[in-house]
Amino acid sequence: MTQSDTSGYQAGLSVAEVQNLAADQPITKLSSNENPFGPSPAAIAAARDALEGANIYPERTDAALCQKLAEFHGQGMQPEQFFSANSGVEVLSLIEEALTEPGQRAIICPPCFGAYTGSLLKKGVIVDKVDLIGTGFDVHVDGILNAVTPDTRLVYLCNPNNPTGTYFGADVLDAVLDGLPDHVTLIYDEVYFQFATEFDLPDALRHVRDGRNIVIVHSFSKAYGLAGMRVGYGIAPERIAAQIRKRKRSFHLNSMGMAAAIAALDDTAHLDRTVTNNTAERARLSEALNDMGFEVARSQANFVMFRCPEGKDAKTLTNELVTHGVMVRPAFDLPNHIRATVGLPDENTRLLNALKSLQDKANP
Repeated sequence: MTQSDTSGYQAGLSVAEVQNLAADQPITKLSSNENPFGPSPAAIAAARDALEGANIYPERTDAALCQKLAEFHGQGMQPEQFFSANSGVEVLSLIEEALTEPGQRAIICPPCFGAYTGSLLKKGVIVDKVDLIGTGFDVHVDGILNAVTPDTRLVYLCNPNNPTGTYFGADVLDAVLDGLPDHVTLIYDEVYFQFATEFDLPDALRHVRDGRNIVIVHSFSKAYGLAGMRVGYGIAPERIAAQIRKRKRSFHLNSMGMAAAIAALDDTAHLDRTVTNNTAERARLSEALNDMGFEVARSQANFVMFRCPEGKDAKTLTNELVTHGVMVRPAFDLPNHIRATVGLPDENTRLLNALKSLQDKANP
């Protein structure tokens, strides 16, 4: 879709593609959970250095990145327990290719990341759904375990969850893992883990070291600001990681992306700046939305999710906001909820002002 033929906002569009909908206003993009500070300066420098050798193929393997990831995570983790891919979504795809066959089944827990279903269906995997429960969008542990069949191969849990931002503790993770039979692997999507500053997330690495059937999914797109580089990685017991690694293409990551990712891991100051802003602004944004009468989910991610006003759905509100120069997106699986990225203070204020303007128009 090009700018000229865009008649209404759709999730996933770029700033250029919606500029015509906002007339001459600048666009504040709060729709894709990107890092508002951009990449680490160290990552940019590393990518620029690597660009000078862009005429040369990158290393065939990701050994250097996996070694760096093992050192970064520590706790006795080994390079053989890591594998990388061209984005977190490709990490999921590699897992599915390695651990499922057409006609087998996987369990997801809506509302959840929309890519789970699309990726599974492309591989001929049957998708079973066990909804999150209650106003807190809690994991339905018994529901998941009761939904497992002899043909089930994968269960997906996201923590903090996308699109709700909600989270769960070690008791839930342990209960699911302990209840799953040996033929099922848990996909533990932890892409937003760096932003969970007010709650202790489970130590999922412990389960990897113990050899449990678990694959952890991480990405450099969010906290590290490298969404355009498309670098994701998985962490799993060596026997599972080896199965998944066989599905990778040679030269699956470009030289610039690998160099930037390795450098980003060392720039703790940039990560701290990102997380500090997110923690403060997430609280401010959530409180302000609550004060305006919106029902806001408790978030530990770099976004907040809120329910639309009575009588208005997410698609309508999203389209109205883009006319005010603010891009958000309808939440996956929830037609009456909006997911908005936590941006810089002025960006979040612009979202709040746009919502206030719409409220005033609806209630003159």
